[in-house]
Amino acid sequence: MKHCIIVPHYKHEVLFEKFLPSLASLQLPCIVVDDGSGDASVDKLKALLAPYPNFHLVLHQSNRGKGASVITGCYHASAMGFSHVLQLDADGQHNINDAQKLLDYSKAHPTAFISGQPYFDETAPFARKYGRKITDFWVALETLSLKIKDGLCGFRVYPIKQIEHVFDNYYLGPRMDFDPELLVKAVWAGIDLHFIPTKVIYHDDTVSHFHYLKDNLMLIRLHVRLMFGMVVRLPRLLFARLKGLIS
Repeated sequence: MKHCIIVPHYKHEVLFEKFLPSLASLQLPCIVVDDGSGDASVDKLKALLAPYPNFHLVLHQSNRGKGASVITGCYHASAMGFSHVLQLDADGQHNINDAQKLLDYSKAHPTAFISGQPYFDETAPFARKYGRKITDFWVALETLSLKIKDGLCGFRVYPIKQIEHVFDNYYLGPRMDFDPELLVKAVWAGIDLHFIPTKVIYHDDTVSHFHYLKDNLMLIRLHVRLMFGMVVRLPRLLFARLKGLIS
């Protein structure tokens, strides 16, 4: 097993600079995918990464979305010979101290998706916590299961073979819809999922790229699309649930 890190980045260089030493402490190769942040941001990013020869920068010339950045990172990781990727956000919200837990769990379950299951302190915005509950309700309906403990956390380990199977066989939204859609379609594809509790940290200077109107409308479209997909797959999903109960 050969792990690397992928970090989708969009205008987060201030927080990323604070996060970078902790990320480097994992002593894993890292692929940073900049999603069209612009020349000034990319220049800063290149300067930040210069002391880290094991960090590789990949550039999108225009903003394609977080999901598109993760997909680009996975394909680069595959081309470089890695078997697994650890996905982290660039804003330092994920607890780097829990990364080893996800990596160790991945080594014990090499064909499974391993995801963080967040818990929050008083710094977490109420809307974020409430929104997660809505997403969790819908993904349970879309998979007819409680396998997905959290559909929004972007702190995950993916085996390259299994995630490329999802890329090759299913449409995935390229933006904020990517994280929940990937897990739903992993369940549809029969990929095992495991969740590890992890603390999410909201920094005072966090820059959010979530647009409440536009992105919430996008998530509504996502769940409509997934519900239609669930109905098409209903006999197979029901058979899988029944088989699981019997076995």
